[in-house]
Amino acid sequence: MSKSGHMETSEFRRSFHEETSQLLRRRLIWFISIWGGLGLISFVFALIMVLSNTSVTNVLSNGFSRASFIVTQGLWILAYGSVLVMVIERRVSDRKVIRLSLGLIMLDGLIAVALRMIDPSLMYGTWVFIISHFVACCVFPWTVKHALIPLFTVVMVSSIGHLTIEGDSMGATLFFAISTIGFATPAVFISGYRHTQRIQRSTNRFLNQRYGMLRQELAYARQIHEALFPPPKTTGQIQFVYRYEPMRQIGGDYLFARYSNTDAEGNETLSVAVVDVTGHGIPAALTVNRLHGEIDLRFAEQPDISPGELLCHLNRYINLTLSKHSIFATAVCFRVNAAKNTLEYASGGHPPSFLRGVDGTIRDLDATTFMLGACKEKDFDPMQAEVEFGPGDSLISYTDGAIEARSPEGGMLNIEGLRRILASSGRLGGDESSLEHGVWSERILREVATHRGGNPPDDDTLAIEIYRPVRVKTSAGDEVDSESVAESKPVVRL
Repeated sequence: MSKSGHMETSEFRRSFHEETSQLLRRRLIWFISIWGGLGLISFVFALIMVLSNTSVTNVLSNGFSRASFIVTQGLWILAYGSVLVMVIERRVSDRKVIRLSLGLIMLDGLIAVALRMIDPSLMYGTWVFIISHFVACCVFPWTVKHALIPLFTVVMVSSIGHLTIEGDSMGATLFFAISTIGFATPAVFISGYRHTQRIQRSTNRFLNQRYGMLRQELAYARQIHEALFPPPKTTGQIQFVYRYEPMRQIGGDYLFARYSNTDAEGNETLSVAVVDVTGHGIPAALTVNRLHGEIDLRFAEQPDISPGELLCHLNRYINLTLSKHSIFATAVCFRVNAAKNTLEYASGGHPPSFLRGVDGTIRDLDATTFMLGACKEKDFDPMQAEVEFGPGDSLISYTDGAIEARSPEGGMLNIEGLRRILASSGRLGGDESSLEHGVWSERILREVATHRGGNPPDDDTLAIEIYRPVRVKTSAGDEVDSESVAESKPVVRL
């Protein structure tokens, strides 16, 4: 059993033990109050009859029998009363409470056996114990073992009395023992059945509580996880939006974005990293948290780090720390320079990104190197590439949850399906020179959900769009052409 499973089992046992102890204390108080109260009334009534020399004295034929009856019943009342006081005032531990409940029932049986041996004419035999034992098995939260302890104790003592004091034969004694056990067997079964039912109810209640706690913790974890993601930016020379749908409450996809100014004119540079960690749920989210710290630290130490250099650092980190646990990742890193109208990128095993030009053309930006963590630093070459990225262009990147989404028939959306989505009309109001921006990430997730046919996602899905608007707002609030903000420089397309 795993350490977490052992802790959960121990926690359940502790919870069940506390619940059982509280229930036993309440039931013991009820039992003593009712059963002991009836015994007290019977004792007082018999005592009055004996002392008044009524016809009951004929039943108690000699002084020894009368004295024995009064003493034993008095001790019985005293024992019940003492246990009641100790339980109410909590003078005894939970472990001793169960022993006290067993002791009271054994006391009933032993007194019944003693009185029968003293004077058989009292008609005070093991039937009193059988009734007491049956009531206890129906009331107390006993296990089968608890129910058998007083039964076998009383049967053994009574059998010894039959053989030694009353002089019964072995056969008669054996018949008596078997008969007594037979009469008490239903009570034992009742005790076992009730114990099983209590365990089932407690287990369900415990699991429901843990599930509720887990959902609450996951909700908090999701808030923390999504707080690592950057806020979308829909102003300025370089803008981006994204949509994220984890397979579970939290997942292993991650997006990092960092803006900086490149010159005195305020031209922007945007660095972006899209990471997809192997696995799902909490383990993947914990890995994402570690990678976020590494990326954040790297940009703090080297604000102008290139996509290739960042990819190399991530590969080294994953190879040294996470690959030993069979954890790897794919990632694509971008850097958009508004002053140069360029897009630098390096992709480690990530699905191809799409560059959607201002003229509606779509171009694939394939992976440039291996999955991160699969090889050592000396064997890793990011093979950074550069393409033109001017006003009106859009860059769409995503994680494999988008292309691996399955229809109800089992067919994947695949890269071609995603390309068809991006090739659909994106023009505004029939204006052929103008394209929609900031809609593709939302459209991708919507089309992916449609492809799944209403089924829940099989993987985490992240879609991001980085775009250069044709017109941007100045600090004065006016809209101007993007190319008038930054002087365009020619870039040779690869």
